[in-house]
This record gives sequence, structure tokens and C-alpha cells, in this order.
Amino acid sequence: MEKNVLLTINHMRKSFDGLGVIKDISLSVKEGEVVSIIGPSGSGKSTLLRCATLLEKMDGGELIYLGEKAAWEENGKCVYAGKGRLKEIHKHFGLVFQNFNLFPHYSVMKNIIDAPVSVDKVPKKEAKERAEKLLAQLGLSDKADAYPYQLSGGQQQRVSIARALALQPKILFFDEPTSALDPELTGEVLKVIRQLAKEHMTMIIVTHEMQFARELSDRIIFMEQGVIQAQGTPEEIFASDQERVRGFIGKFQS
Repeated sequence: MEKNVLLTINHMRKSFDGLGVIKDISLSVKEGEVVSIIGPSGSGKSTLLRCATLLEKMDGGELIYLGEKAAWEENGKCVYAGKGRLKEIHKHFGLVFQNFNLFPHYSVMKNIIDAPVSVDKVPKKEAKERAEKLLAQLGLSDKADAYPYQLSGGQQQRVSIARALALQPKILFFDEPTSALDPELTGEVLKVIRQLAKEHMTMIIVTHEMQFARELSDRIIFMEQGVIQAQGTPEEIFASDQERVRGFIGKFQS
């Protein structure tokens, strides 16, 4: 059965102060697919994610979720859909940041149920049940009443994953979800992402964890200087004869 395309990006461009950070990027992601984006710092990976999740406005190109256009180009300018339409499109995806971005003055439970209740108008009882289920799944059942400062970095990141999942998105974006964590805590977050992959969650992951990308991804995209230099299965990317790809991956393999 042909899987639905959940996200399509056509010819995305983005500059900051006249410097092209994303020069021309096109990609599509199908339901259940895990796509890892790798590449050196400054290659545009995080900007790609920020544009895809509507945190930054693109300068040009097309952004389509589940066949609905969020942004497109008219007369050389990027035009966005209306507020109401974008709000609906927003429900299709969740985003997990590298530095957790939890509300420090909210308990873990309130961090998770806040958006479903206030944005999606989910009844509080249902939102709490959803949150309890997610906390159990992520091994955090005993932390519902804790505050972010009482948690380790790994626990905070798991809470932010639960918060993203509470909105029941079709796609989950991760922006270097382990870069703020030490190796031991990195393991517990990667374990959660592995579990989500087993459950066929569609994910786009910007990561420096090469072994993890290799083992988990259906497809790996190598970005450099604002363009996609190579993409393919993990086998294809790790056996690539492109000098830049080999050199980059080699740095991470001891």
C-alpha cells in the first residue's frame, strides 16, 4: 500500500542578513518514515527545521502538509496561508528542542496538558489521561507533580517529548535532542526515540549521533552549505564515495 506523503518542501530558501543559509532544498517525508538530517554546524539543518515548523518564515519555496499548502511563492515572494489555516496545519506536527524549552513554573503535568487544553480545547480530564499514559510510557509516572528544576536533563527532555506527543501530531521534529545531555542521559532519550520508531511515528531528526542515525533511519540526508549534498538509505550514506560525506561521517567514528 502506498504511504501518504505527510510533508513536502519544494525549493525552500532562507537568508539572514543577505547570507543564504538555505539555498534550495526540496524533500518529502512519508507516513511512518524516520529521516535523519546530518551535516556540519552551520549547514542550515536547524534553520530547515525552524522553517518547516513555521518558527521562521521562508524567503521562497513551498511548504505542504498532508496536501495542504502552508506557504508558496507568488511573484518571487513567499506567501503564507491565513491564520486559521496555519493553526490547523500546526496541529500536524510537534517539535522537540535541544534545550527542552519547558515552562519552569509549571509542573510536569501542567507542561504536558497546557497546549492540548488551551490550544486544542481538549477537555482537561482527557488531557490528563493522555498525559498519564505518556508519562508511564516514558518511565516518568512518578514525576507528574515535579517541576523542571527537580529533573535531570534526560528526564526534562523526555517530558518535552511527552509534551509534543500530547498534541497527537502526525510528524515529530527533533532538533538535536541530545546535544545538551551527557552520554548517560543521551541513552535514555535515544531509547524513547527508538520506541517511537517501532510504533511507526513519522520523525525528522537533526542529529550528531551517527550510530543512532544509522540504526534508526529509513533515510539519511547530508546537508552542507544550505543544500542537500547527498541522501539515501543508511547503507548508501555510510558507504558513500562522496569525499565530503565520508570525511564528515569519519569524524564521528572512532
